[in-house]
Amino acid sequence: MNLYQMIFKRRSIRKFKYEAVPEQLLKDILAFAGCVATLCPEISIKMEIKENIEKDLHVKGLWKVEAPYYLVFYSEEKEGYMMNAGYVLEPVLLYMTGKGLGTCYLGSTRIPGAEPAGMKAAIAVAFGYPKSLLYRDPATAKRLPLKELCVFKDEIGEPVKNILKAVRLAPSAMNTQPWRFIVYHDRIYIFSCKEFLPSQTMVAMRDLSMGIMLSHLSIAAEELWLNLKIEVEAQMVKKSYKSGAYVATAFLLE
Repeated sequence: MNLYQMIFKRRSIRKFKYEAVPEQLLKDILAFAGCVATLCPEISIKMEIKENIEKDLHVKGLWKVEAPYYLVFYSEEKEGYMMNAGYVLEPVLLYMTGKGLGTCYLGSTRIPGAEPAGMKAAIAVAFGYPKSLLYRDPATAKRLPLKELCVFKDEIGEPVKNILKAVRLAPSAMNTQPWRFIVYHDRIYIFSCKEFLPSQTMVAMRDLSMGIMLSHLSIAAEELWLNLKIEVEAQMVKKSYKSGAYVATAFLLE
């Protein structure tokens, strides 16, 4: 199955078997990660896999998950770095799901190890072979219906509907689903919701979630043979919005 199909199958896994993943698969994961398109090419990033088969890594964090492996995402701390992290990481997690591995994003979790010069550990992912079912029925996903996420300004075709179905299934920190959309037949205006408690951590997790959602949008558009262009429109940025913030506009062309 491809990445688009994995969007509808992947679920977060928090219980893992302490079984070794083949060395070649670990290499393949990093090789795939190195080929993923970024949202912000000007931001330097790096990914490393930390093994914990012997349970000797002293992982710390409020939402830590014990796992045999961790994928650590390092990034320069520039504007948009967390959104970029989500955009890059999500295809990697979908790839891993397709290879039979369970995955789980870890917010506010510290994995031991030196950080590359000029970078910080932005986010980590627990992974390994799952103790529970790897795949889910998308109908069981706890997500808001599209009618609550979208304001439809036009009649839209099946391709755009299918893109929105994929976007709706994007995972988010604490399942907050911090995205809202104004939808036309050829473009989607994307907004993020304001945080009730706008701490630095919560804003970072919101930005990560928005990046994951944008990744779903890009993957679905490619699968459905639509030309996608994501732009930040200056006139939209200047406007004031009562309950959120403008993020970008997705232009869709067949």
